[in-house]
Amino acid sequence: MTGWIIFGAVVLFLVWLFTRHITVTGVYDAHPELRVRVLFITLVKVPPDPAAVRRKEEKKRRKAEKERKKAEKQAAREPGKAGDGMNTTLPASDSAAPENKAPAGTDKKPAIAEKHAHGKEKSGPGLDVGMMTDLIKSAAPPIKRLLRKIKFRDVYIDCVVGSDDAAVTALKYGGYCAAIYSLTELIRTYFDSHIREVNIEADFSAEKDDIFAYGTIQLRISTALGCALWLGVRVLKTYTKHNSPKDNGQKKRKRPEGARMKG
Repeated sequence: MTGWIIFGAVVLFLVWLFTRHITVTGVYDAHPELRVRVLFITLVKVPPDPAAVRRKEEKKRRKAEKERKKAEKQAAREPGKAGDGMNTTLPASDSAAPENKAPAGTDKKPAIAEKHAHGKEKSGPGLDVGMMTDLIKSAAPPIKRLLRKIKFRDVYIDCVVGSDDAAVTALKYGGYCAAIYSLTELIRTYFDSHIREVNIEADFSAEKDDIFAYGTIQLRISTALGCALWLGVRVLKTYTKHNSPKDNGQKKRKRPEGARMKG
């Protein structure tokens, strides 16, 4: 009974874990930041924390110091080993040449050429256009499903366009509006999204742009693993289909109907 309770607890924990989300949070301003988290664990952070950088540098320094001390100890032991015994090896003479030494007139180039020829014959098949097309077709369904399951949350964009020239400011304002509004409309159309606010203004008295953007992207762990497994299986099946062994032109002979053994 205890074993079943432990097994059920493990299953429930895995189900709960796989239903959690991978969260990517991005902030764009004077100091852009990017963070990838699963639950309370931060997997990636750009730029990294100064404390984490210091710990990594300290770890590298200690490792280098340890390797340096090890090399010094090894170098200190090598001269003692060399002085313990005498080198009794006599210089090899021409008469002590090995018997399997190739004659002077023997040419090894044909053997080398034959080796390269065999290597070329055994090389694996390359990728052709048909195979690449089938790979793209097989990868399309899992990728589409993965993109449909991505969620955009709390998207906020505040952009103030400015420059020294009023004409340049007007042109930049038009370009920013076309790019940002097209991007947000694309997100609304093809993704599960929640866009809080998009604000674009032109400030003819400002000398430079002032942009602030914030957003969160979420994807369920089970969806990511399922799509990755689905993609791997489909790509493997397509690759195996195109690289399966062929008959190499050898057909099985058919026995004539009258050619039977008489018993």
